[in-house]
Amino acid sequence: MEVRYPGAEMSAVQMVVPPVQPDEGGCFRFSQEKKKKLRRDQLDSLENGFQEEKKLDPERKMKLAGELGLQPRQVAIWFQNRRARWKVKQLERQYDALKLEFDVVSREKQKLQEEVMRLKAIVMNEATKKQVPTGHPEASSDESVVATSAAAMYTSSKGQGTSKQNHHHHHSKVDEYNYPLSSPYWAALPSYP
Repeated sequence: MEVRYPGAEMSAVQMVVPPVQPDEGGCFRFSQEKKKKLRRDQLDSLENGFQEEKKLDPERKMKLAGELGLQPRQVAIWFQNRRARWKVKQLERQYDALKLEFDVVSREKQKLQEEVMRLKAIVMNEATKKQVPTGHPEASSDESVVATSAAAMYTSSKGQGTSKQNHHHHHSKVDEYNYPLSSPYWAALPSYP
């Protein structure tokens, strides 16, 4: 014969198993009593201990637990949690410092890009001014002036004297002014259609 009591609708398993609560690490363990909060003086002592040394060796853990009337595991878990919070704060500070540095570098980069654009515009403007609409679009106006001057000197010297020495002298003068430009100069100029 089975005896039933009012309010005893619990199964046999529920009556044998004590309540289960997660611990500080998120693990479920059987506990008979509720977790007790640390007192202010205990927290202050733990915090002072943490400021002295972030890591907790076994000797120190036992000493603190004895002084504060706590279980050594409670002290170890408190230090573990405190270190995790401390690392998060460190990361936040590092992030803020790096963000500030990044903002400064970004502004510098923007200024340099603007300066490069300004200088490119000046170079383009100068190249456009120097471009001559003759049969040789790659010749600049300065080179045309030199070539024209040299040709004029050569032509005028032909008519001045017929001696071979005089004629040869003026030829070398023309050759002085008629030098080829190196290709790196041309590479710097913009191409036009």
